[in-house]
Amino acid sequence: MKKKVIVGMSGGVDSSLAAALLVQQGYDVIGVTLKLYSYEESLQEVTTGKKDCHPDAFIENAKAVSRHLGIPHYVINQEELFKEKVVNPFVSEYQKGRTPLPCARCNREVKTASLWNILDEFQADYLATGHYVRSIQEEAHRELHRGLDPIRDQSFFLFMLTWNQLQKHLFPLGEFSKDQTRTMAQALGLVTAQTSASQDLCFIAKKTYQSWMAQEGSTGEPGDIIDQAGHVLGQHKGLSYYTVGQRQGIGVGGTQEPLYVIQLKVDENQLVVGPKSALARTQILLNEVNWLAPDQQNAFDPNIQHHIGVKIRSSGAVKPAILKLSPGMQSAMVQLAEPEYGVAQGQACVFYQGQRLLGGGWIEQAAA
Repeated sequence: MKKKVIVGMSGGVDSSLAAALLVQQGYDVIGVTLKLYSYEESLQEVTTGKKDCHPDAFIENAKAVSRHLGIPHYVINQEELFKEKVVNPFVSEYQKGRTPLPCARCNREVKTASLWNILDEFQADYLATGHYVRSIQEEAHRELHRGLDPIRDQSFFLFMLTWNQLQKHLFPLGEFSKDQTRTMAQALGLVTAQTSASQDLCFIAKKTYQSWMAQEGSTGEPGDIIDQAGHVLGQHKGLSYYTVGQRQGIGVGGTQEPLYVIQLKVDENQLVVGPKSALARTQILLNEVNWLAPDQQNAFDPNIQHHIGVKIRSSGAVKPAILKLSPGMQSAMVQLAEPEYGVAQGQACVFYQGQRLLGGGWIEQAAA
């Protein structure tokens, strides 16, 4: 009997090709699109610039691809779950002076969780998405490895997956580049072959984080911009307009060196600025550590320091570091071999052993 797989079809070229490749490989494929948000305007009413992010456009594209492939397609409304797990925490994190990374939580708690929860209903063996990562089958388990194309690798955003989810998760695009994906999609006649790349937080309709927060009334009140010695240099517009490491838009000039956001003091409603050198961090404290390599758990004794690779931003390179896990592995201390700049609370630090993703955690504190 054919193995059955549920493919999360976002309406873009990546998930469309993932579904097509699985059909070619002989799987019994079911397409599922999650509706995560709505626009007040219909698809016909929105401006051209917003059409690519309209949820109805995603659904129409996924349906068209499913018809072309001859597979069933379903739409599941998860707007309430998305608001609870992604939108509300996103606003809350900004209000606390942190810099959220909602995509990682969404991948685990909304997208993957939603597909996982219907596996039994559809009597499916696997779920699949169009992420550029590789699921490597070992003797008794699956491991998550970086995509072969380092530019498109999306493993950083999947560190929050659970071990059980990973064991039933297929990633058909892990061997390819984006250009290869588009070429194959075009050859297969998929209508999504030339669709625009999905945008980070598409639900804000191509606004900036800050303008969207202003619309939500969550930017905070104006306050003092101060230097590291506490001298007032000017006034900020509201702390939610700023993130650690930001250089543009601070609104203070006349200094010998360019100024960067060093810290957001929420209780005092103060924005601390300084030179780039003041951003250097080599020690990072993490909480909510998620471990995706239980087969390596004994090798990573919490009482011993371990040499690994880490990333603190999706577009950054993997850097050498020393990891020390706490007993119970819920928190960790990372010692970087070289300073990183712009390490922000609320972002992620992700662990690698060669090409393998070991897990990661959320940045709670960072020090020089």
